[in-house]
Amino acid sequence: MSSRAFFLYTSSNDIAASRRFYNDLVGLDQIWDEVGDIAYLIEDAVQLSIGHDPDAAVHTEWSFQPGWVFGLGLEPAPRLTVASWSIPLSPGSFSSAVGRLQKAGIAALRPEPFWVGYWSYVVKGPMGQTVELSDPVSAGP
Repeated sequence: MSSRAFFLYTSSNDIAASRRFYNDLVGLDQIWDEVGDIAYLIEDAVQLSIGHDPDAAVHTEWSFQPGWVFGLGLEPAPRLTVASWSIPLSPGSFSSAVGRLQKAGIAALRPEPFWVGYWSYVVKGPMGQTVELSDPVSAGP
């Protein structure tokens, strides 16, 4: 029996861009790669599956994520309707991913990781979803 406890399904109008983002920039372990369908395993517990949909719309706003959005100066406050997710990474993987994302010029909520009880770096995924990378292990400031 698989140890995956949660499956997250989303779509992309550009699978190549999604593959580049999650493989090359975030550094996730890809477990599935078929025509029009890719998937990643996150901490042996979550499977993120991305299916091709040529009509999938790109989100343009930051999404609401409980716990960090208020007090960060986002005006207007993000809506609750757009899906978003947080991906925990080891300290080394977090630091490497942040560097790759910054170098690639990926849109970020803040230019550097910030402390919200853990280290957080929030970026826009290829479909405009808000994707928070987190380092829940390293000590704060």
